[in-house]
Amino acid sequence: MAESKKPSVTFLLIMGVLTAILGVVAIGSPAVAGTAVVYIVGAIMLIAGISQVAMGLKAEGWSHKLLPLILGGVTTLGGIAVLAHPVLGMEILTLILAVYFVAEGIWKIVASFSFRPAQGWLAILFSGFITWLLGAMIWAQWPASGMWAIGILVGVDLLTTGIALIAVAMTLGKIVDKIDEVKSSSEPPSEGAPQA
Repeated sequence: MAESKKPSVTFLLIMGVLTAILGVVAIGSPAVAGTAVVYIVGAIMLIAGISQVAMGLKAEGWSHKLLPLILGGVTTLGGIAVLAHPVLGMEILTLILAVYFVAEGIWKIVASFSFRPAQGWLAILFSGFITWLLGAMIWAQWPASGMWAIGILVGVDLLTTGIALIAVAMTLGKIVDKIDEVKSSSEPPSEGAPQA
């Protein structure tokens, strides 16, 4: 039973290493990683927009057609615009990211004081301050920050995810080895072996 889990542990370890390597590459070339993210977002918007238009065309009656057709048209045009002008798309995504980080940082800082008697409230406060600082830094350097912010953030996320996958794979590997060890020590002796 435990033997069947070993390939999945190996697969998890390989995925962790590859994800961490991708993270390092993205941090090393943030403009390329950021552009790739923008193309993915643009493609998703384009597909979503076309799907909404198709649903609108299939709907019965203008009251059910109108909203999907308008939303689908706007989303499709947005996807085309992002794909046609990835640098502008990267700048807009970066601005949204900066606003999000500033808002999240303020929320964490305020929320940390409600946890104040509990242990760890300072960690939430520190996390909020770092998030706010990152958002403020991206905002202060915008639009130039569009060339590095998305790529570096995606890279850091991939790197930490890869490290987490490697840690999980190593832990699972130790558990599987321990189960094998316990199973082999608890197996009854074979019939030909003399019994004490």
